[in-house]
Amino acid sequence: MNKHHPANNLTPKGDYLKNKNVWLAVTGSVSCVESVGIARELIRYGANVTIVANRAALELVGEKALEFACGKPIIKEITGQVEHVIAGHDADLLIVAPCCATSLGKMVHGIGDNPPMLVALTCIGAKTPMIVAPAMDKNMANSKIIKQNLKEVKKFATVLDPIMIEGKAKLPSKFRITAEACKIAGKNDFKKNKILVIGGGSSEEIDDVRVITNKSTGKMAKHLAEAAFNMGADVELWMGETTEVVGEWISQQKFNSVEDLSKKIKKLSKYDAILVPAALSDFVPVKTKGKISSQKIPEIKLKKAKKVIELLRKKHKGKLCAFKLESGLSDNKLIEKGKTLLKSADIVIANHSEVLGDENTKLAIITKKDNKWIEDTKINASKQILKEIVKKI
Repeated sequence: MNKHHPANNLTPKGDYLKNKNVWLAVTGSVSCVESVGIARELIRYGANVTIVANRAALELVGEKALEFACGKPIIKEITGQVEHVIAGHDADLLIVAPCCATSLGKMVHGIGDNPPMLVALTCIGAKTPMIVAPAMDKNMANSKIIKQNLKEVKKFATVLDPIMIEGKAKLPSKFRITAEACKIAGKNDFKKNKILVIGGGSSEEIDDVRVITNKSTGKMAKHLAEAAFNMGADVELWMGETTEVVGEWISQQKFNSVEDLSKKIKKLSKYDAILVPAALSDFVPVKTKGKISSQKIPEIKLKKAKKVIELLRKKHKGKLCAFKLESGLSDNKLIEKGKTLLKSADIVIANHSEVLGDENTKLAIITKKDNKWIEDTKINASKQILKEIVKKI
């Protein structure tokens, strides 16, 4: 690829696929118009993308568009370079997206009558990690034959379920496909460790209508959950009040109040690590039944809320990462405050309230051995926090 090609100048989103050779096989579903976006998203995470397409796909999406997407000529026929053989040695990951119904059957029955299928069959033999993203009409997807073929494909590939809307089994988003690629072909720091992230703000009822809450976007929780997934973890996210949209590939549960969260903790499963960047209420109102009259200013009685970190420590035997937010303190005083949580937590992340809602952050990673300051975007900071967790698991 020429160094001046636009594919070399995309804004990076991460390095999970750095130095990884990802082959993208495009087959004849109308969803192949999304392949340009998939290729570009993979490159944003560091991948070196090679596209191989069959004739049916090229009738739907232009060859030049695919070449532009990855920055090099696509493979549309097998030549004396035996491209499919090269794929078996070169590919760190093969993604068949979209995978039409016909291609599913061909992979199962060993029919290599076009370049994507020859590449797929070679990669199956080479035990190359594979992602298959089916896309087709809903009635085709519901046929017994297709369902049986999917069962067989799952024996050698990760199959991403399509999105069932408008009578179609549509291709998952490019973000979902790329997240799975990062998880499968990336460094895999967590090696399928189970990680729970608790984020967002709690919402405490004053009466049946009104609530008090903490300011929280849930941004850090989102970045931590998505980054942990990309690093190979089995991730679950419990989210309170939030303004963020989290990737649909992240398993999510909702909570409202500290009491709701406390009930969930009582039934806590086993996790290797739990991170709690949630903005949880320290005080909760004594709730009034019904609706307080708006004709007078009410007195709101507050009582201390349960300490979630302490509840988690009693139930959770793995690593625990607490977050401490303070206002108006010097960096040294902030660290002192953060260290008080080390009675229950293994790691404490301390930051100033000024970073609330921002894309950038300044935070301290506090352990019993040392402290480390980070000034970066919240996306990059989340990765550095998780790397500290990896060291302790």
